[in-house]
Formats: sequence, C-alpha cells, structure tokens
Amino acid sequence: MQPLLVVDIGTGVFGCVGAEGVESPTQEVNNRMNKIWVCSQCTLEIPLGQSTCKVCDTPNDHQSPSLQESEDLQKLNRDFDRFNLIVSYCIKNGDSFVDDSFPPCLKSVFYDSKNKDNAPTIKWCRPKEILTPLEGNTIPWTVFRSPLPSDISQGILGDCWLLSALAVLAENQELVNKVMITQDYNNEGVYKVRLCKDGKWTTVLVDDLLPCDDKKQLIYSQARRRQLWVPLIEKALAKAFAPCESISLQVSQLTTNAEPLDINLIWAQLLSSRSAGFLMGASCGGGNMVVSDEEFKKVGLRPRHAYSVLDVKNVLGIRLLRLRNPWGHFSWNGAWSDQSEIWTQELRQELCAYGSEEGIFWISYQDVLKYFDCIDICKLRKDWHEIRLGGRFPPYFNKKYQNCFLLTILETTEVDLTLFQENNRTFEKNLRSRLVLDFVETEVLLEPGYYIVICMAFNHWHTNLTHYKEYPLFNLSIHSSQQLLVENLNSSGHLLADAIIDLAVMKGDAMCYTPWLTAYFLSKHWAGLALVVENRHPEAWINIKFNSQESYNLVSSRGDLVTIDTIPPCYRQVIIVLTQLESSRSFSMSNRLIHRQSYTDDLHDWGPPGCCHIPQIDSRLEGLHMPRPI
Repeated sequence: MQPLLVVDIGTGVFGCVGAEGVESPTQEVNNRMNKIWVCSQCTLEIPLGQSTCKVCDTPNDHQSPSLQESEDLQKLNRDFDRFNLIVSYCIKNGDSFVDDSFPPCLKSVFYDSKNKDNAPTIKWCRPKEILTPLEGNTIPWTVFRSPLPSDISQGILGDCWLLSALAVLAENQELVNKVMITQDYNNEGVYKVRLCKDGKWTTVLVDDLLPCDDKKQLIYSQARRRQLWVPLIEKALAKAFAPCESISLQVSQLTTNAEPLDINLIWAQLLSSRSAGFLMGASCGGGNMVVSDEEFKKVGLRPRHAYSVLDVKNVLGIRLLRLRNPWGHFSWNGAWSDQSEIWTQELRQELCAYGSEEGIFWISYQDVLKYFDCIDICKLRKDWHEIRLGGRFPPYFNKKYQNCFLLTILETTEVDLTLFQENNRTFEKNLRSRLVLDFVETEVLLEPGYYIVICMAFNHWHTNLTHYKEYPLFNLSIHSSQQLLVENLNSSGHLLADAIIDLAVMKGDAMCYTPWLTAYFLSKHWAGLALVVENRHPEAWINIKFNSQESYNLVSSRGDLVTIDTIPPCYRQVIIVLTQLESSRSFSMSNRLIHRQSYTDDLHDWGPPGCCHIPQIDSRLEGLHMPRPI
C-alpha cells in the first residue's frame, strides 16, 4: 500500500489515503521515470530520445523537474541581463525607461472601457515631478527609508487588502527587501519587484511612471516620507495580474453544505501562528457576510476592509487580538478599545492599549468572529525547504497529464502543500467564473516512505479546449521542515480512479443498499459530489441509474447529469463527479439512485443491447470512470 495525497483545486479537497493496487513507486520510477513521454494528441508512449510522435508528428513538450528548474534559472538570468541592458541603454542615451508592455495610458488602469468615461484625470509622472505638499518637496525620493506600517496610505483605489499585506510586510524590513529587488533610487527609472503569482515566484520589471492627478500628486497607494516601494509594488501587481481596477478582494466560495466553525480550534491556530511569528491579516465584513455599513461605522470598523493582525493574547481567560487599520485612523470603539472602561490600569499598561490614533486597537475574539469574515495567515519559516512544480489540467482523462508527483520522505517531516490554479485576471469576470478556488492547501506530518501527490480539477471537463497549451495551468508548492525528494511520476492509467475511490471510501458517507451493495457519497469539503458504488457480490452484476438533473450550478465529469452503469462482480466504479460550475453562485444538489441485480453484463431495458454505460465511457473517461476491481 502506498499513501496518496489527493488534491482537487476545483473543490478544495486535500486527502491522504492508501492506494491499494497502485504499482510500486520505486519500481515505476526505476522503469519509467524520465524514460518516456506520452503524446498529448494520440497518447502513444515514446522514448525521450525522440522529439516528435512517429504517429501524428506532435512535438514533445515533456519537462522533467530538473529541466523545469534549469529553465527557471535561465529566466532569472534573462531578467538580470534585461535589467542591466535597459540601465546601460538609458545611461548611454540620457533617457529614462518607459515600459512598453505596461504603457502609461488609461488601458493600464481600466480594462472595462465603460469605466473610462468616469476615470479621474491621470497624469503620469516620474518621482522627481511628483509633489508632496504635506511633507514638503525637499526630501529626496528613495525606494525605502526604514519602512514603517504607518507610512502606508491608500489612494482612490479600493485595494485595502494590499495595503494591509504591505503593512504586515513593513513590520520586518528584511521581507520588504526580498520583494523590492531594486533597492536604490535610480534616474533611469527601472525597478525589479519579486511577486508570488499563482504559486510561482516571478520577477516583474516596472518603470517609475506613476499615476498622478492634475496637481502632480499620487492618486493611488503611496508611502509617506517620499518612499517609492508601495506604489512600485502596486504597479508591479497591476502589471502581473491586471489593470488596477481589477485588483479587488476575492469573494468567498458559496456552498450549501457549510459546516459550523470550531471556534476553539481557530483560536488555537491563531495562538500557534502568532507564536511561530507568521504574518496575519483580517478581512472585515467581506465574503458572504451580510453587512450593515451603518452598524460597522458605529463601532469604528470599515466593512470590506483589511486589517493587519499584530498580536494574539489570552489574558486571564480573555481572548484578545490586536489589529491595525492600514489607513492609520478610524479605530474600533467597542469593548477593549482604548476608550473602553473594561481595562484595568495594570492590564492597559501591560498590553500598551494607547494606539487608537494610529489605527491600532485591541478587540475581543468574539467581536472578531462577529465582524470579520476571515483571517489569512502567511506561514513564513526561515529554515524550511521549498519546491515548486508546474503542470496543466486537461479537460478530460489524459494519461500524460495525470499530474502525479512522487515524494520520497527520508525522515519524519512536516509538509505544507499548496495547489494554485493560474487565474488570468485580465479576463472579464464571466470568462473566468469557472475558477472555483484560486488555491487549496493542507498540512501533514509524514513518516519516512513514499507518497504520491495527485493534483486534479474537474469543472472544466467537457469544455472546448482542444490543444494542451489551452489547458489551465497550475503550480504545486511544497514546503517541508526536512529535505525531501520530488519527482514526476508516469503512473498507470487507473491511478486517478483509484485515488477518488479510496478517498470516497475513507472520507465519504457510506449508504448500504443491500449486503452486497454500498454507495459512497463524498461531499464533505467538496464543492459538489463524488459518487463511488461498490459491488461485493461474487457472481452478480449491479445496474445503477443515477439522476441529478434537478441539481443547480453543478457540472458532471460524465458530461450528463443522468448516468446508467453496470458494475461487474467484486468491482467498484466512480459513477460521477459533480463540481460547482460558477464560484459566484451557490449550488444545490438533488439526486436519486436506483439499483437492481443482474446476472448478465448489460443494461437490459435501461439501454441498447450490449451497452454497459450511458453515457459511454470512452478513452477520455476510462481513467476515471471505468470499473475497478476491489
């Protein structure tokens, strides 16, 4: 038995199950790893020495992890060379850099042409042209000068989530240094910024032409004391993800089977995260919360606003959090605020409850649960090891793109796995609505041995994607307390089905219809349903008719919401995988399962003669839906 870590970006499922019947990873690696590639068009297995498929002439795009790492290093070298080339050119010609890939014009700020009519007057200025009347204009501009959270101020853009993240970052200048690769002001106006985009570290090159009003004052985010790091990071984000207008707080997933919160477990996680020195930010009145702006205003909070979490304390049995409003003013005025009468003089002095003028305040955990939607935690650990791998999600079963990775654990280690699906934010929202989750993550403690990580997504199946370059991209990041080995795994054609079956049997709700027949409904932590039916009868087949036509906002891996199958004796089958279609809408699920016993391998009056499955299970579905021996 080899453990499987099953990851589903479309549903948020992360499971660790046993994979009985899976070929030994060591044997498979020895025999197949990096020796073949599989044609993306005809699925023929071809030796790596051949660059094209001998049947259909499709070129090989297989990449081993070492090649991927080599290409990443080459990209870093190209970025470095390009930066130096631009600087040299500007010095030689006495010019300043203008980034033609993100030009100083309205289309870099607005992707919706309808909004351009209401756009503010924008004048693009270099730092030496920008005026800061409140601070005077004699202080020289710099990238940063001992950055402080209180330096950051918000402009007309509603990106308080970004400012909250930058305020947390500013608590530790070492972190700011890692993001701002170019740390010195330069007359050439060229800067490198390091961002983690869709789970992958990316260097973004920007110029220092910044949007100002007609008075030459910055209109978007800025840092006091004439520092450039805040507007430059904001510009790099806009270039990497989309125009500034599209940088918005993400809407939480809507589900119909949400479980009650374990507030004690959450509190324990907050305490341990604070103890570990992790960075934290809290979202006020966002997501699915019903928000009354007037109610929030009365208690001194800004709805749809992000706050930095500075501290978490359990004092005399009282659970308190210390937050900062990145705007630097307008603070909480309820229980445990600076003005609250609950404080004793000793406790006020111990916790330094005097910061409301700077937007810093204490608030009880109960009030955080009442007014805040979520707390995001960045697990920053200096001594941990990091591996990042990429791949593509096919719109059907494809042996080449099973996205399996073999983990070799040499000693007991903590492992954090995060799966990111690349999200093209330059598309209008309706064109990217099928992205249910940007990422899913889990923490596991792994003993020495071999583990298989399987990355999967389903809600784009049966779309009209015809070429592998159109398939959605993903990145898998692996952080571990001890060093581990990771390799691509060319597995058998049934590993996907075996993984879903084992996960459903272990985590799903079992319903026994007869002594021989059990159905496993996996819906917990799954935006939809995975249904596995098991036939333990030694001689008889089982006919299964499953109808989920009355479900709403769910898409089927079979391409139809009504399925009919016959399952052989001592076999089990993934009948259907239902996945939430659009993340902006809730989903509802209604289904009915009918079964009957048969002593022949067909559907009788439920289907045409000789038919075993409706819809038919062709080569694009067999790796997930073909019956598997128990």
